[in-house]
Amino acid sequence: MKRVPVNLISGPLGVGKTTTIRHLLENRPEGEYWAVLVNEYGLVGLDAALLTDAERPDGVEIREVAGGCICCSAGLLFEVSLAMLLERGPDRLLIEPTGLAALSGILDSLEREQVRQQVDVRSTICLLDPATLERDRQREEVKDQIEAADVLLANRCDLATAEQIDAFSAWAQTLFPRKRHVDRIEQGRIAVELLDLVTDRQVAAPRGDYRHGTDHHHDHHHHVDAESENRASSSGEDSECDASQSIVRRCHISPVMSTIGWVCWKGLVFDAEKAVRLLAELTRRPDAQRTKAVMRTDDGWWSFNFTPRTREARPSAYRRDSRIEVVIQGDGVSDLDALEETLRQCLVPQDDSRRDS
Repeated sequence: MKRVPVNLISGPLGVGKTTTIRHLLENRPEGEYWAVLVNEYGLVGLDAALLTDAERPDGVEIREVAGGCICCSAGLLFEVSLAMLLERGPDRLLIEPTGLAALSGILDSLEREQVRQQVDVRSTICLLDPATLERDRQREEVKDQIEAADVLLANRCDLATAEQIDAFSAWAQTLFPRKRHVDRIEQGRIAVELLDLVTDRQVAAPRGDYRHGTDHHHDHHHHVDAESENRASSSGEDSECDASQSIVRRCHISPVMSTIGWVCWKGLVFDAEKAVRLLAELTRRPDAQRTKAVMRTDDGWWSFNFTPRTREARPSAYRRDSRIEVVIQGDGVSDLDALEETLRQCLVPQDDSRRDS
């Protein structure tokens, strides 16, 4: 049986994993069919949305596991999605765990006998931001990601100081055992050849043996009447956005880390300037870790990626809906209704949006 080369692309929240995967997809060998398994801690599914049919290259299949870390609470969904992708026989599989995931549990899943016969775990890559290295490496899941990595890359070097980059390099050289490759990159631009720097492993990939708990619980909020809410709950499915239910709120609440997100009907148009101010406001929350969005604005479709120290915005292809999500430390999400009202205030009046469209 053909064993599928597998690479894990890990790193803390907001370090640029999705951008890196987009770069790899655009530069993969001609004629190869690749698969991507994207793990999102929240329920909105933004990273997968940024790699949808409208934007991804031909010959790429993407599956999403949302609502938890595939190293623990979403482990069963990971195994099911992994099996489905492997059945397609891709030339390579990229796995993007959420920045909150420890890699130990994922590597354990890949080492199970029935899976090990189908996969060839090659270079495991960890992206780090030199500007936030000291803070990030205190987190247990990031320690685990670093331990499991064959390749350490300092991303966002265009946004870091020379002192921060030098500190990264000096620290990386102290690690034991030594990494197979340490380098610095900008905007996720890595050489495809790094994916095969490690091949034919004689022993299992290293791991730090850190484990998350599985105490995450989901709190889905919908602006619909009680009868529709009960019907959606009994079916186990979320209602789709439409003109009558134009904004759906999806929250993932955990004592450790939570997400607040919205999926908005494609007929809604946001004022671009107000939307940017809202995303900046969300990111300025003292507990905010990262804010992402893909939104239909009066200046076209845009995708956004904000962290407390960076703001990225770029034009986006047409989407089936707008999506916004902020990741926050802890479970302090008592102001949901006020936040959603602020979101609604960013909308262009319907008459204006119809005239523009």
